[in-house]
Amino acid sequence: MDEREARSLVAQVLVLRGTPNWREEEDRLVASGAVLNSQVGGPDIAARCAALRQMAPGPMLLQCDMETGSGFAFDGTQIPPLMALGAAGSEELARAWGYAVGLEGRRLGIDVTWSPVLDVNTNPDNPIINVRSFGEDAGLVSRLGAALTRGMKESGLHPCAKHWPGHGDVAVDSHISLPTVNVTRERLEAVEWLPYRTARAAGLESVMTGHLLVPSLDPENCCTVSPAQISILRDDLGFPGPIFTDSLGMEGLRTTLDSTEAAWRALVAGHDQVLIDYKRPPSESVDAVVEAVRDGSVPEARLRAAASVVTALKARLRENAPLPPAEEIRSHLASVARAVAEASVTAVGALSERPDLGERPLLIVCDDLKRRGVGIAEEREGQELRGTHPLVRILREKAGFETLVFDEVPTPRDLEAVRASVAASTAVVGATFAHILCYKGEGTRLPGAQIELWREVAASGKLRAMMLFESPYALADLPAGVPVVVGYGADSFTLTAAAEALAGERRCPGRLPVTVASIGD
Repeated sequence: MDEREARSLVAQVLVLRGTPNWREEEDRLVASGAVLNSQVGGPDIAARCAALRQMAPGPMLLQCDMETGSGFAFDGTQIPPLMALGAAGSEELARAWGYAVGLEGRRLGIDVTWSPVLDVNTNPDNPIINVRSFGEDAGLVSRLGAALTRGMKESGLHPCAKHWPGHGDVAVDSHISLPTVNVTRERLEAVEWLPYRTARAAGLESVMTGHLLVPSLDPENCCTVSPAQISILRDDLGFPGPIFTDSLGMEGLRTTLDSTEAAWRALVAGHDQVLIDYKRPPSESVDAVVEAVRDGSVPEARLRAAASVVTALKARLRENAPLPPAEEIRSHLASVARAVAEASVTAVGALSERPDLGERPLLIVCDDLKRRGVGIAEEREGQELRGTHPLVRILREKAGFETLVFDEVPTPRDLEAVRASVAASTAVVGATFAHILCYKGEGTRLPGAQIELWREVAASGKLRAMMLFESPYALADLPAGVPVVVGYGADSFTLTAAAEALAGERRCPGRLPVTVASIGD
């Protein structure tokens, strides 16, 4: 194999991050044909997809994480996460979710989405999967994952499930360090791999592996560079590919192996798409893989096989049916998202149909205000700015609440404001968000200062109900004896459905898809 052919094949198997840090270099690599695959995202995603296709000398495979829709785009829609589907328990809704998200992805110019998440979230302390999973039951994850896969394939968007061989039973975020999955192969077969077998039967072809050390399968190598684990995926479960790595820029990989070495070793292990390290200039990974082909570290046959499955997918995706009008796609996605939110909202405890809040009801909200984009200022100006919080806007319309909005870690000054406002109120409703974030390292439970705030409010005897959004495991941190409305996302559809349930305008049909410690434990 000569240099030119080697580079043309390498171009098919590496995936750029699409990060602004390396935009100029990435554009040069795409325009020269050195890399013909890229992750895309951000508010200008549609324009970026079009620009990449125009500058590339060959077909691009454009990829995106759409676990909660496309809220990152200018005209995108953020929707409830997969655990909301788990709470609803409906295969029909899961299929509709997959189809609607698939059309939305294609509308924006995307070819592949790294979804569904087929991890079975059996560990309550899992800081990174959590609501990204359908739940803790392998049968539920299997049913809904297969239904979502069918819907997505019907849309023409190519689904890629994750994170093989199973990221649900860990207590470590692989963005930060390498998790170890200490279970037997028999357990993996019965729990973690059941959703993959079911989704394969539903037509799933692609899987993304996780940066996971699984000693029962390979005691030396994480899955990213483990031929033994990829051979199970291909030979035992029958996945034809393309098989994708997770990002080599994640610290779970980078702290154990040089990421440019990992790029070519991932190919040798059996991956067809390698998401190169976005924290280093992309040309470093390209050159490392080309050199590994040149010196024989990457067998020519393996490189040809990987490139072949990628080019075959590109050719097949070009035969997709025409899309409906953009407004029709957006409207349909919003309709599905609303249905999922309404079917998933869950009541824990004896929630009154219409709680008596009196003449001066108070709403207290704790949230990560920086992430939310709500101004964090002082005193009166700060609370006025925080009145823009979406939940505040919704509930003010429902019950005319006075409101206090604090950051997720309230200060002693915040507690003073709470005491004064609670004393002047006739009843209190609390709301909190337990966000699941990459690189956060925690997130299944609430900060200690916030737990104390809710205990103090409950001690006043005026706390009528709570609202909990995202991680349901934070139920254990809320005051005992207080009914809770649980919503599994932070999107507008979930906030609205939960607010309507609190106001007695709708029932809470959802069921917790995970086991949670008793409230107040």
